Amino acid sequence: MAKKKEEKEFNLLEKAKKQEALKEDKKPRRIWSLVGKFFIYLCVILILIGLTFSYKVLLSANSVIASSNISSLLGQLKYLIVAPDKMIAGEAEDRVNILLLGMGGAGHSGGYLADTIMIVSYKPSTDQVAFISIPRDLFVPISGFGWRKINNAYAFGYTADNQDGGEKLITEVIEKITGLNINYYGRADFEGFRKIIDDVGGIDVYVERSFYDPLYPDYNYGYQPVSFQQGENHFNGEKALQFARSRHGNNNEGTDFARSKRQQKILYALKEKMLSLSILLNPNVILTVLNDLSDHLRTNMAPWEMIKFYKLVQDVSSDQIINEVIDNSPDGPLHAETTIDGAYILRPNAGPDDFSVIQEIAQNIFRSDTPKKEEATIEVQNGTNIAGLAAKITESLRLSNFNVIKIGNASEQNTGNTIIYDLTEGKKPQTLAALKQKLNAEVATTLPAYLYSQGIDEVTYQGLSAPLNTAIVPQGKDVDFVILLGVDAQAIPNSTTSLPINNGD
Repeated sequence: MAKKKEEKEFNLLEKAKKQEALKEDKKPRRIWSLVGKFFIYLCVILILIGLTFSYKVLLSANSVIASSNISSLLGQLKYLIVAPDKMIAGEAEDRVNILLLGMGGAGHSGGYLADTIMIVSYKPSTDQVAFISIPRDLFVPISGFGWRKINNAYAFGYTADNQDGGEKLITEVIEKITGLNINYYGRADFEGFRKIIDDVGGIDVYVERSFYDPLYPDYNYGYQPVSFQQGENHFNGEKALQFARSRHGNNNEGTDFARSKRQQKILYALKEKMLSLSILLNPNVILTVLNDLSDHLRTNMAPWEMIKFYKLVQDVSSDQIINEVIDNSPDGPLHAETTIDGAYILRPNAGPDDFSVIQEIAQNIFRSDTPKKEEATIEVQNGTNIAGLAAKITESLRLSNFNVIKIGNASEQNTGNTIIYDLTEGKKPQTLAALKQKLNAEVATTLPAYLYSQGIDEVTYQGLSAPLNTAIVPQGKDVDFVILLGVDAQAIPNSTTSLPINNGD
């Protein structure tokens, strides 16, 4: 009996120890469970705050967006959250063109005559930005109004249709004289220009040379002298506006060329300030900017497009910016004339109605082809029985600086239309966009089983100007894109007219 009693007590003691150990084991688990829940709740709260802020931004932004481009708030939020890789207009073509207009606005004499006309172009493949300034005195044909100064185009269109007429008419004129496709526009009046600079706390600008302008217009149809000192300057909104608008300064600052250069300086300084952490991390400042601009800014960019464009250009540095002024300087494409009415105008040197030199400048503004490196690798497979097709297309791709590392014949050769298989999960969008433009091909993300690891057939390399980067290896392995050529690939020219994407070294 005594032995059984001892065993019973021992078992009870062991059971008690196990229960105590179990309790001790559960304590940290419970603690970690509580910590985990806290972080989950915190994340949910942050997401809700973010959505609320985005909603407020959209509400404010909708008041400055042209009615033709306003979609529902929920739809815009969907793009912001669900479709981060959705391309803005012009991105797939490797050039986004935005027309910027500055004018006096309501209450000013000639308030809808464009005082500033500038094209801002962004080239995604090279991460370059170009500013092209168009002089307001350029004499151009305006549909329905004959030959006039280009700064009249917005006013004529606005008078005919104050909804979108001004933007439409001046965009039509700009596209005609430059040969560019204008994707977006932005118009700001002087008051909006002042306010946005004041809202962000002013901007820092380096003045290259001191100058004095005794004929700067005041706000009562008179003049107020203004002056600027060489060196680093901190400008508030009013001073920045004076610096950008001054037309009669001494010390070689009274030309259209000098004025356009100053305007480009202001835009670059504003871009730097807007992308600084002090602004980006301050929702109140962002909302204030949007609210203040609601009566002074007009654009056809939707909020999600603005955010996407910001993401594209946020890392552009000063050495990636090209400044071009179309003017009548000794080396410029224009010259000055006086009309029979005594008006000062600028016309092309090539001829009164010959804008070919301006078009050449605008279309070839990106002289440097140093690309943004995605380092994408490409495999080309001939999905037809057309001999030498893979070699031909590979040569064409490599002439356009694509990094083709594999080439061969697919085991099935009955493909009609060329297909690009994107194996990157969308992580190399610039290369994909360039390939789509080059090949005019469909895009798929799942590689068919017959393209995997079946070895690679011998191919003929006749026509290739240089050997491939690596030896031939099994198909569909260790590459970013697989191009399955169809019969339609015969029509692809062997030229360098496609996008210059250098994805290799």
